Amino acid sequence: MRSHPSLGHERTPATAPSRRTVLAAAAGAAATALPGTTAAADPPPTGPGRPVPTGLLADLLPRALGLPTEGFLLSWQVPPLGDGRQTHHQVQIAATPGRLVTGPRVWDSGTVASAASVSVPYGGPPLAPGTAYWWRVRTRAGAWASGWSEPTLLATAADRWTADPVWVAPGPDPSGPDDTWALLRHEFRLPPGEVAAGILRVAALSPVPARQYPAKLWCNGAPAGYASVRSSAGDPRYASLDVTDALRPGAANVLAALCWTTSDQRFLAQLDVVFADGSRATIGSGTAWRARRQDGLLPDHGSTGGGYYTAPQEYWDLRHEPAGWTEPGFDDSAWPAAVRRPAIAALAPAPVEPVRLHDVTPAAVRRVADGHWLVDLGREIAGGLALRVDGRAGQEIEVRLGEELNADGTVRYALRAGPVYREVWTLRDGPQRVEHWGYRGFRYAELLCDPGLELTDAVTGRAWRLDWRDADSSFASSDPDLDRVWEFCRYSIEATRGDLYQDTPTRERGPYEGDALINQLSEYAVQRSYALARYSGSYLTRNGTWPTEYRLMCALIAWRDYLHTGDARRLGADYDLLAAKNLTAWLGPDDLVHKAPGTSSKDLGDLVDWPVACRDGYVFTDTNTVVNAFQYAAFDALAKIADALGRGADATRWRAQAGRTGEAMRATLLDTAQGRFVDGAGTTHSAQHATAFPLALGVAGPGTVPDRVLRELGATLAAGGMRTSVYGAQFLLDALFAAGRADAALALLTARDTTSWLHMLDDLGATIVTEAWDPSLKPNMTFSHAWASAPVNAVARHVLGVEVSAPGAAAFTIRPRLGALTRVHGTVPSIRGPVAVAVERTPPGAARPACRLTATVPPNATARLLVEIGDDDPGAYRLRSAAVRGGRPVPGRVLSDVTGTVLEFGPVGPGTATVLRDGR
Repeated sequence: MRSHPSLGHERTPATAPSRRTVLAAAAGAAATALPGTTAAADPPPTGPGRPVPTGLLADLLPRALGLPTEGFLLSWQVPPLGDGRQTHHQVQIAATPGRLVTGPRVWDSGTVASAASVSVPYGGPPLAPGTAYWWRVRTRAGAWASGWSEPTLLATAADRWTADPVWVAPGPDPSGPDDTWALLRHEFRLPPGEVAAGILRVAALSPVPARQYPAKLWCNGAPAGYASVRSSAGDPRYASLDVTDALRPGAANVLAALCWTTSDQRFLAQLDVVFADGSRATIGSGTAWRARRQDGLLPDHGSTGGGYYTAPQEYWDLRHEPAGWTEPGFDDSAWPAAVRRPAIAALAPAPVEPVRLHDVTPAAVRRVADGHWLVDLGREIAGGLALRVDGRAGQEIEVRLGEELNADGTVRYALRAGPVYREVWTLRDGPQRVEHWGYRGFRYAELLCDPGLELTDAVTGRAWRLDWRDADSSFASSDPDLDRVWEFCRYSIEATRGDLYQDTPTRERGPYEGDALINQLSEYAVQRSYALARYSGSYLTRNGTWPTEYRLMCALIAWRDYLHTGDARRLGADYDLLAAKNLTAWLGPDDLVHKAPGTSSKDLGDLVDWPVACRDGYVFTDTNTVVNAFQYAAFDALAKIADALGRGADATRWRAQAGRTGEAMRATLLDTAQGRFVDGAGTTHSAQHATAFPLALGVAGPGTVPDRVLRELGATLAAGGMRTSVYGAQFLLDALFAAGRADAALALLTARDTTSWLHMLDDLGATIVTEAWDPSLKPNMTFSHAWASAPVNAVARHVLGVEVSAPGAAAFTIRPRLGALTRVHGTVPSIRGPVAVAVERTPPGAARPACRLTATVPPNATARLLVEIGDDDPGAYRLRSAAVRGGRPVPGRVLSDVTGTVLEFGPVGPGTATVLRDGR
């Protein structure tokens, strides 16, 4: 449920009904009978209105433009035909969209008798490197055949470059204009003819100093994207940008880039254009390009980085801007030729979607006084500010950005986290537009200018993030506060999705395993998106951070990746690296990890929680309960990973070691007399973390401890309130739900004290979750730190109760946990399609209890439904589903756990199933 009357409205760039759409419509109208069948044998519907596969992914990307020439994997959402179970599929690939219909095709799989719709291997001949193709798929469910999906662009990775890296020539005077900025452009003419695709491959080094992209690009004046993605210096990546709709066949075109870095200055671009008739053109960077320094346009005024990174303050002086330089027709004859730089070795495609700019209309633009304006975007963004004004040469606009307002209503532009967002933009004569080149994290802008400037309609926010589909997820309940917290955390994921999971866009801009694990869980809960989590997990596996337990999270992230995608390739590539992260060198004869705690920010320093004020007095010993809990979970994840890879002996070994470590923890660190775990061997202190982490990570749970002990552990946690940080809250919530204390977990989700999400919203005015509960706990906290997003995945996984239970989301467990809620309904995405859950019931303790659970399972998947009924009569509940016993109502299997009686129904197949208790 989305309703934000007080928030800024974001305009996602529209997709025009372009050449691609017209060709897609023609393809969709093509014959619908699979080979070996006849259209006459197909039941209705027929023709273009027939359901078609959707959500096409190649190597987890909706538009994959850097695929290997063979061995890539294809996925799609099966349309609702027949009983929803795919029995056959057919995939076609062609060099143009039109050839999918008319031929010749590069590959036609023919009719394949297979239920596989996720991570299906490409089975055709090797594709040509650096080449664009289109693919489509149709499916069958028994006698029912789908139509063809819309043709989807994919492209193979470049194996060689005809382009050369370039940069601006160094200045002759070291004290003169700097060469950290480079303005690069190249004008060219395309032949006439319909353009089917234009793929711009771009790389720019180095992203390390600013911890962001070094280059922003335009095609014919329209923003095209950024290069390169964040990566280690030894792993350069190029971005692949679709600029099809920006190209002008039969006319002049221009590529332009504004680049900045202090290290390894190299920019590389290659545009490959495919015409509808199959002809091609290639344009690459080289000495034919023109390049100039900033020459007064962006004079040096230091860094915004606050000490963690170096990114330029942008004091734009538009009197020195070569106006129109990103558009065709600009006269660049006075610009020097670009200077060739050494080739970039081992350049690989970015395995993530390209980040784009999204316009955000301010919620309010208010004139505070003459020449003094206050802008509220409504919600914080990672991005920049754009101004369109009609000015006079020399007029100045002081731009102050911030996450918060000061007590006097001005913008706090010196952020708590260290960056300073204050810049001065100097205008030239006439109409002009200026916007930030780099990104910042801000909600508010304060503009100080000439009183004669009118800025009411001049300001736009420019959010830098991945594309977002609102329809992927939803949630509403009988508690409006819970709904607000869910939306708060949902937007936090939307706003912070860049090209790599990072802690925050404002301070460190650093990837951390702990942040990535929570980011992954939360992104899966609200968006059908998997490539970003995979790349971030793979990156951190190779570029680990300092906390002891964080290294162990890499196996947990990898297993979740496989569970949600069904693609085991990353498991195989990273298996040895994941295994090497175990703390086996510190594993004692008692099967527990014995290691000195170390110190914060030093390798193998135990973290437990952060900031220190949120550790609940945790006592660090050489046998740390939290560290051991993560080691148990890593052993368990590695056993599952080894099974998936067919490494049976390894799986047996890891599983046995996990069992021994878990048993040793329960024997040594579990205090059953007081219903708690202690912080470690040698202490009787028990911080909340000592009990929460073992419960959340499976050390203590059904089958490992009696229900009585599990209830006591849950009671201990429930009585403690929120004693963890926003990061530790993920594990506390998971632990409470695991111990059957949904009531306590939901109370924390909607609490209003200082350690709560509603405090962030209502008292701090945050619109993205914050780094800490309150500045009193961490004075340099940021207001854009997605590691506090636990509620959004807790709602999906526990309140709605949707958990993937088989690789590739082939099966789900759906177990809503409502506490005192009487109504919930929502949608959780999966690679196979959305899972919808709705529960309505009378309040707990009602004289005539009634309950209706409705679950909609996506095609080509199954689900088990679990209903917690406490001490209610199991015979009063029945399942109604066309997928079970011909639609006749059936009783559930009676189970018992820490919550009391639980009824299990199913597995049910695709479609809608209802469990009903009618209250009589």
